[in-house]
This record gives sequence, C-alpha cells and structure tokens, in this order.
Amino acid sequence: MVRALVVYESMFGNARAIARAIADGLTGSLPTDVVAAGDAPAALGPDVGLLVVGGPTHMLGMPRPSSREGAVKQYGAEISDTGTGLHEWLEEVRLLDGSVAAAAFDTRSNAHPLLAKMDHASRTEEKLLKKLGADVVAPAEHFYVTDAKGPLADGEVDRARRWGQTLARRVAPRPVGT
Repeated sequence: MVRALVVYESMFGNARAIARAIADGLTGSLPTDVVAAGDAPAALGPDVGLLVVGGPTHMLGMPRPSSREGAVKQYGAEISDTGTGLHEWLEEVRLLDGSVAAAAFDTRSNAHPLLAKMDHASRTEEKLLKKLGADVVAPAEHFYVTDAKGPLADGEVDRARRWGQTLARRVAPRPVGT
C-alpha cells in the first residue's frame, strides 16, 4: 500500500507540530508516518507515494551545523546532534524505485515581513527534492511563528492540516474512469 512520509527538523517543536498537523490532514487519504530527519530512513522504497519535508528557517535558509549550534547557544535549543538535520538527510537519502511526489514547508518568523520574504529554507528544500529525483507537486508552504522560539501564530496548525488534505487530494490514487 502506498503511504506518505513526513520528514521534519525542529528546534523548538514548531516544525514538529506543523509536520504532525500535515500528517493529520494526509491520514484521511493516505497512511502517513511522521519522522524527525535524524531518524528518517536512508532509502525510500516504492511504498512511499508522497514525501513531505520541512523545518525552520535559520539565518534566511535551512538549518546547517553552524546555525544549529547558534540555536543551542543563543536560545537554549535542545539538539542532540548539531551536525545532522533535514538538509543533510536530503543530500544522502536515495529513492530505490523511480520518482516520488513531494512537497516542502518551512516555519518562519512573522515579525519582520521583509525578512520573511527573503527567507528561503523551503526553496532549498525544493531544490534538494528535485536533485533527489522527486516530483514537487505543490508550491512550498510557509507557516509562521511569532518569535525565534515560537509559538506558532494563531491558526497555523489548522492551516497545516488543511494543506495536508490538499496534498492528499493531489496525489491520492484516482478510481479508474475518473
């Protein structure tokens, strides 16, 4: 049976909450697993019909070892391995059987609208998905936090659930003749 896999990186729990809400939206149409990037599989088999990836925006992009270390020092983030995360996983994971439908999301601050427009974590995620051979089926989605550590802005968890439902409609198998 085809399933969805949501892989996330989270520093303060905000991206994890969004990943779980997306999975809730997907579950009505597709069996869905949610996993942190550090625990994600090294290869994806043909049973993964949709891969959704996402994480926080750090220093206008995806978290890297230096920005993870900064989050630990500056904000007290609890990160067991600052050397690995979603970016590193996307560079290493393999598709065992052709392509997979994919989508990306990020969390970003809503405090500075100009900076929010410059943030590009999800753009990098999409580039890495395409390099992997994935078929990006929806534009990246951005979910907002009120401060560096959060919390998520009002309504973002519900919006993530609805986005998951939208993704499911885009990739769910259609009955023959429709």
